[in-house]
Parts: sequence; C-alpha cells; structure tokens
Amino acid sequence: MKNWLYPLWVIIDILIFLAAIGLWITAPEFKTLNIVVTVFASTLGFLLVVIKLENIKELIRSKYFHSIVSHLTNIFLVLCIFGVVNYLGNKNFKEFDLTLEKRNSLTDQSLKVIEMIKSPLRISVFSRREEWSSMLNLLKLYGAQSKFISIDAIDTDVRRDLVESKKITQNGTVIIEYLGKETSFPLIDELSLTNGLLKALRSDKIVLYFITGHQEISCNETSEEGLSVLCEKLKSLNYELKDLDLTKIDRIPSDASAVFVLGPISGYLKGEVAIIKQYVDNGGSFFLALAPAFKAEIYDNLTSLVKPFGLVLGKDIVIDRLSTVQGAEATIPIINKYESNHPITEGFSLRTVFPLSSSVSTIVGKDTAQIIAHTSQFPGSWAETDLKAVTLGKAKFDEKTDQKGPVGLMGVAEGVGQSTSRIVLLGSSSFLVNGYQSQSGNTTLFLNSVSWIVNDEGIISLNRPGVEEFPVILSSQHLQMIFIIAILIIPIIFFATAIFVYRRRRLL
Repeated sequence: MKNWLYPLWVIIDILIFLAAIGLWITAPEFKTLNIVVTVFASTLGFLLVVIKLENIKELIRSKYFHSIVSHLTNIFLVLCIFGVVNYLGNKNFKEFDLTLEKRNSLTDQSLKVIEMIKSPLRISVFSRREEWSSMLNLLKLYGAQSKFISIDAIDTDVRRDLVESKKITQNGTVIIEYLGKETSFPLIDELSLTNGLLKALRSDKIVLYFITGHQEISCNETSEEGLSVLCEKLKSLNYELKDLDLTKIDRIPSDASAVFVLGPISGYLKGEVAIIKQYVDNGGSFFLALAPAFKAEIYDNLTSLVKPFGLVLGKDIVIDRLSTVQGAEATIPIINKYESNHPITEGFSLRTVFPLSSSVSTIVGKDTAQIIAHTSQFPGSWAETDLKAVTLGKAKFDEKTDQKGPVGLMGVAEGVGQSTSRIVLLGSSSFLVNGYQSQSGNTTLFLNSVSWIVNDEGIISLNRPGVEEFPVILSSQHLQMIFIIAILIIPIIFFATAIFVYRRRRLL
C-alpha cells in the first residue's frame, strides 16, 4: 500500500467508528444498520493494524507513543467528567424560564395534574423523527416534574409494526400507559397533553345528562345555533354525554354526574321539574342556561330550582353600550373581567361574549351564591325590563324599573351542610352555541364550569397572560458589529491563545 493511502484509510476508519457511535446513540432503533457499520469499521481497523503490525509495535515502544497515551488519557478523563455531568443532567432535568410571561413553563394546573401521578406512567409519542424535537421539548417538561413519568419517541416510518398494532392513524399521536390502561390522543399543545393525563388518571366515569323534549340546544346540531362544538370538547375530556327525556323516567339515573338544561323554548311540566328538584335536593349538580324570556312565566318553575341556593334570573335583557365600541350590538355584552376568588374564573382573562342575556343576581344573605361574570359599570350597562322597547331598538334606562350596572351574567352556588350540589346559572343560552365558540373565551369558561360542577379535580383551564412584545431593532451597524465580534474576533482570540500555549509548551 502506498504510504499516503494508509493514513487516509486510518482517517476513514476513525470517521466510520464515530459514525457508528453516533448511530447507536441517536438512532438505536436502526439495529441492522448500526451493526453493519460497527462490524465494517471493526474489520477495517483490524486489517489496518495487521498491515502495519511491525510499525505499530515500534511505535508502542517509543517515547512519542507514551506521550500520546498520556495526552489521550487526560482527554479521556475530561470526556468522562463531561459524560458524568451530562448523564446527571439528563437524569435530573431542570430548566429555568426567564421569559416575562413564563411561556416555557408548565401552568399551575398542569403541575397539579402531575402531582396526581402515584405510579409509573409511560408516555409514548408516535411521529416521524424530524418532528420529534418540539414534542420532546414539551414532554421533558412533564418528565422533569415527576419521577414516575418515562418518555419514549417512536419513529412511525421505522416501527410500522407498532403503528399497526396500536392502530395509530395520525402523526403525533401520544399513548399514555398507566395502571394497565392505555389512553391515546393527538399531541397539539400543553392543554391536549394535560387533558390526556387526566383521562389516564381518572378512574371514575363522568356522565353528563342533557335534558331534551323542549327544543333545547342540541349536541347533534352542527349549525351556528347548535351545541356540537362544546359537546365534542366535552367528549375529548373523556366525559360521557347522554340525552334524557324526563317524560319517560321517574328519577334521574344514579350515574349522573350533572344535569344540563340548555336553552329550552317551551316550558317544563310540573312533573319534569319535580324530577330535577328531587335530584338536586339529593346532592346532584345542575347547569341551567336560559334565554331572556319574552314570555317570562314559562321559566318560573325552572328558576325556582336554583332560588333556594341564592340565585335569581331576572326578567330582563342586559344592555351594554361599551360593546358597540368593540363592534358588537348593545345586546351582546363583551366581558373580560371576572370574579378572581372562584375556581372557575381564578386567573381567567379571556374575552367572552354573552348574546341576549338576562341578568343573574344573588339573594342577600345567601353566602353560598356568587356572581362570577358581570358587565361594566353604569351608565355603560344596565338590565332593561321593557322587553318590547328592546325589540323596537328604543331601550332606555328607567331608574324605577331597571337595574344599574354592573349586571351579573353568570352565577354559581354550592349546597350547604350535607348537600354536595353545585349549581351554575347562565343568563344566556346563546353563549353556548357554535357561532360564539371560535373567537372568544366562551368555550374555556364553559369547560371550566363543567369541571367545577362535576367536582373534577383535574385542570380548570390553561390560561396564559397576554404577551407583551418588546422588539429589539438592530441597525446595519449593529449587525456588522455582531458579525465582526462573533465570526472574526472571538475565533481569532481562541486560535491565538492556542498557538501561544502550544509554542510555550514546546519551549519548556
């Protein structure tokens, strides 16, 4: 072999060895490829040693080789130190979020859910390798919070057998294994992952009954006036939804976690109301959403169910002039301030829309009731009792009959003593329809309310504070300065230092 070829093959062999090590670290699932590369590099190295065996023996006996071994040993020890530090870092993953809004940290709600994990839990994400990075960055935040969480990333292009056996149909699907149960869902963001953990952790079934038979808003209706958007959200949280016709039963089913009456058009019979009352009196939870009653008497028996808990629905329509500034009608209050001392709205800051809403108030002396959403101050808003004037567009505040703002739009109450009832009274059934779910916080506020009413100990919401932008504007001179310092000056300093140290050691 020509003298110049041998060093070239040595370099090639070293590069192949490094490639093999890299493959075993970064892509252990490619076992066949890794074995082939490793065997080829080992075989090539053995042949190179045999070819120059005598020369290698002479080199080993030389002082030069002893010097090289000494330096390599020092380098190896330094690499070992770095390896141990890196290993400890991976085993004790910590991050510090220096952003003003803490957008790279988990929310308090997610942390509460993670605290519920008391046994080993495995999170496996099925995705193409090039999409792992962002998903694993999020998953590591969860893994860092609990010793019970382990994380796997599976390449869907390589492990087709697992994809088929697990029936994975969507890239980015996550499977959580906990106490022998598997829960799968697409990984979108922190909310989707935390909800997935809740599904895996929840042992009890939560069943929500929606009363039908009075032209209520329907989960089956996909138009703008339907309830399909919210129903799909509830199903994604692993809630079971059932319709219930009160004329065909004599009591609410025992598995009911809560009963919903949402926007009925016709009135309820006394017998139907009696069934709901029996359920509520026995500690059941009740969600009532009604549209302003132009024929007010049809709702009297329904509102009588929540009155003992301290909640009252007004026979009026809420007017909010400030909504017109934001492009909405005065009969569509736009709200962004809420009661901060209640679990439903604690830390909640999203904008919500309450179209055609009646006022919700509390009875003086009933400490169990609380208003969690209300309009602006008077004269910006009031509750108009002259419904005819509203339909004619001539609504005007009357100090004798109308209620000054702030006007309550949503109220909650809890049972006292042995009662475990939780009540939500919403003065606007239109608040729930599909047409108002895409560009407001209505969806989140509703889901918060449902989580609270069924006493689900998981998350209420994942609200982030608004992001304040502080742009950094760099001139062309600044960019040139950064280029000179980072690309030219710093490397030159390092090279000059290395040459100085080398020449100094040669002179010693």
